[in-house]
Amino acid sequence: MINDNLTMTTVRNDIFRSVLVASLLILAVGIWLGTRIPRGILTFQDELFTAERAREMLIQGRDSVYFNFEHSFAKPPLQYWLTTLSLPRLDNPATAVRIWPLVYGLLTAIAVGWLAFLVAPDRPWLIPLSVAILISAPVFSTEARRALLDTGLMFFTTAAIGFAELARRRPVWWLGVAAMCWLGALQKLPLIFLPWLIIIVWRVTQDSEREHLRMRWLIGGALLAIALVSIWPVYQYAKYGMPVTKAFAGDDLNDLFGERRLGSRPYFDVLTGLMATGWAGGGFALAAAAIFVFSRKDRPPPLVMEMSILSLVIVFLAVIFNFRSVRYVMPVVPCLVVVLAFLIHWLAEKNEKMRVRASAFAILLIVGGFVQSEIKMHHRSRDASVEREVAQELGKLQAPAMSTLLIKGEPPSKRILRSGSFYLFYGALRFPIKQYSISELLRMPPPGPVIGVCAVRDFPAVQAAYPGVGTVLARDEFICWRAGTER
Repeated sequence: MINDNLTMTTVRNDIFRSVLVASLLILAVGIWLGTRIPRGILTFQDELFTAERAREMLIQGRDSVYFNFEHSFAKPPLQYWLTTLSLPRLDNPATAVRIWPLVYGLLTAIAVGWLAFLVAPDRPWLIPLSVAILISAPVFSTEARRALLDTGLMFFTTAAIGFAELARRRPVWWLGVAAMCWLGALQKLPLIFLPWLIIIVWRVTQDSEREHLRMRWLIGGALLAIALVSIWPVYQYAKYGMPVTKAFAGDDLNDLFGERRLGSRPYFDVLTGLMATGWAGGGFALAAAAIFVFSRKDRPPPLVMEMSILSLVIVFLAVIFNFRSVRYVMPVVPCLVVVLAFLIHWLAEKNEKMRVRASAFAILLIVGGFVQSEIKMHHRSRDASVEREVAQELGKLQAPAMSTLLIKGEPPSKRILRSGSFYLFYGALRFPIKQYSISELLRMPPPGPVIGVCAVRDFPAVQAAYPGVGTVLARDEFICWRAGTER
């Protein structure tokens, strides 16, 4: 009895210390990334989409998503709703739009520690090991500081997998999975249905798992998830006539699966991003998942097996469908992290020599991940401060019944101006912007009054289209002009 009490006390102390270490790691990475998010001007297109859609929600209302002052059905509203809370309250727009992915990232780190505990409560040091591997992975740290939707989807997917594990003992937790499906669909798309389906298929094939499914709760949770996920698209369809094809796909199907994407050329951007440029440890994580799936001895805990199968299936699907970015498999990165951490921990338990090797490998993996993250974060894009000044001048000139043009250079590879979303956001434009190529402008110029921006080298084409055009502001390579208005 005394020995049992001592053992329980030791386990509790180990859990407390491991959770404390994991908490300090999460706090440290929060401070580290928090100092990075205010830096620079937003220039990445997807970040600008997030910023501009949120800004237009503040103008047009929160019951739909807008871009260029028209309804945009490409993405659901959750992160844009959150950004409308911070955008008018924080002076730095980069901080205002990036703070929510950082919050999602920190919540994901907490969820990874929770998953590690669910995997092996008797291995408490698996918790900080999993957290350390996650926060050091560049695919995590670089995305958690950018105003994109993927980090939020990653958190909701991780939480859904945790609830699915709890549902092994208490089926009522399938309702928690349903809630995560709903929030994930509001964040970006209803991807969580796919991991849920994979988990169910796996459990149905296992005799030891099948009897614990409790179909009443499972079916009820699935129906609840479908009902909740349908609320937003049904509302958009009923009130604003949203095309049915955009209900759950987000982008146009041709953009995702058209000839420019699906099978257009044999590339493996997902694998290279996961195993090299995005995270050097990704190859080891995929290998760990493969070891647990295909090994016939030393079977891992059920949750590790599920996460291994889930990760391999989703990465495989992303590859065969030629998805162009590692961001499409980010929702399963936490699963790969916990699987890799479990393999390292399991190897370290074998003997003293293996413990030293596993520890050295973990240290190199984590330190190397932080170094790789720092290198990626120090990447600098072309300075946009001058173009921001031009955008702000354009915003001052805007008025009703006035066309606002952005003249794109030709050919596309030699374009100088940034996208319309940059000018909409940093110019605080109140009316739509129209993008014209030089040939389109010369063929059919919009009637005045007109204001616009072009590159200096393209200004002669503007003069040909509008003989009375006047220069309002000229900075470096950019000219802000107006025509058909009194100067």
